[in-house]
Order: sequence, then C-alpha cells, then structure tokens
Amino acid sequence: IEFIGDSHTVGYGNISTKRDCTQDEVWATTDASQAMPALTARRYGADYQVNAISGRGIVRNYDGMTADTVPVAYPFTLFDKATRYADPAWRPRLFVIALGTNDFTTPLHPGEPWKTRDALHVDYEQHYVDFVKRLRAQNSHAHVLLWATDMADGEIASEVGKVAARLKAEGQRDVAFVPITGLAFTGCHAHPSTADDAQIRTALSTYIDAHPEIWTNE
Repeated sequence: IEFIGDSHTVGYGNISTKRDCTQDEVWATTDASQAMPALTARRYGADYQVNAISGRGIVRNYDGMTADTVPVAYPFTLFDKATRYADPAWRPRLFVIALGTNDFTTPLHPGEPWKTRDALHVDYEQHYVDFVKRLRAQNSHAHVLLWATDMADGEIASEVGKVAARLKAEGQRDVAFVPITGLAFTGCHAHPSTADDAQIRTALSTYIDAHPEIWTNE
C-alpha cells in the first residue's frame, strides 16, 4: 500500500496531549508508527510506503506558502529533485491519498494565481485528476482510495468527491472516495490524534473489507 498526503498522513503531532505545541514539541510528538498509514498497513499485513509532506497540497500549500506541491515533489527522492525515485520491485496494489487540506483551509491572498475560490477549485480538480492518472499509468493494476475530512466546512471533501467522480467519468476504474467525519483533531495545531488515526483506519478498512476486490492476502 502506498500512502500519499500531507501532515494528516505524516502523523504530525499525533501523540501530543495538547494542541498548542512548539516546533520542538511537534517533532517530539510526531509518531508515524502510530499514524493512519502504519495502522492500516498492519491491519492487512501489507508492506507500505508513506510519501507525505506537511503543509503541501495539490496546487496550493498552506497559507499560500511557496514550495513544491506534492505532485511536483513526488517523482523525486529528495527536495533538491536531483534524482528521480525508481524501484522496479515496488508495485503498490493500493494507493491511499489525502490531499486538499492545505489547498483549502486558508483564505486566498493577493498575488496568488487564483483570483477566486472557484478558480482554485478548477485548478485543484484538474491537477488532482492528472496526478492520479499518472500514478495509475505506472500502476495500472492498483486501486485508488481518495479520502478527506470534513474540515473547511466540507470544502475539501466536496472537491475530492468531484475528483473521484471525474476520474470515474473519464474511464478510471477502481477509484473510490471515502469521506471521514467526526475527528477530534486534538493533536498539535489541531491535527489528528492517535485516536483519530485509528478512526481513519477503521473508515478506510471498512470500505476495503466491503470491496474484497481491493485487497486479498493472496
């Protein structure tokens, strides 16, 4: 299973007992081994990769921060983009992707490429669709699960749902959207806690188990 995302996939501050954290406390309370990817992979006895960058999105980073977005950084081993990642032995059967939190949880600022929220939506949807298509072009046998929380008054989930629907309409089979609701966000800086990570894992595994074509332990 390959997990692609942002800080919610990283496990940012997930073992913290408070939301107000210093940067040192964020580092000390980020435990990827207790985050959603590790929990989900263990549920299925799967090998897994986590390719996630805090603060990055599909077309826009947190608060308009200037840096490579996840689709731009994804093909490379490091941020310097000197070497493309290549491992012929890595053939994921399932991609689990959550991107959009950083695109939509802050208002647009003067000078950003999008004049309106609608323009941001159009750009996001197109780039997300293109990103998934690139992944599947290299892994045509893989299933894709897109998930999103109900943050930003549902804007993220609405947009991800549109992306999944468009992919299906354009002939991409084995793509699904799993909305996640009811998280407490009690980790550092209102990120998912380990309890939230477990809740996300449960939502994803419930969907996977209901669709056995996605995963078998053969």
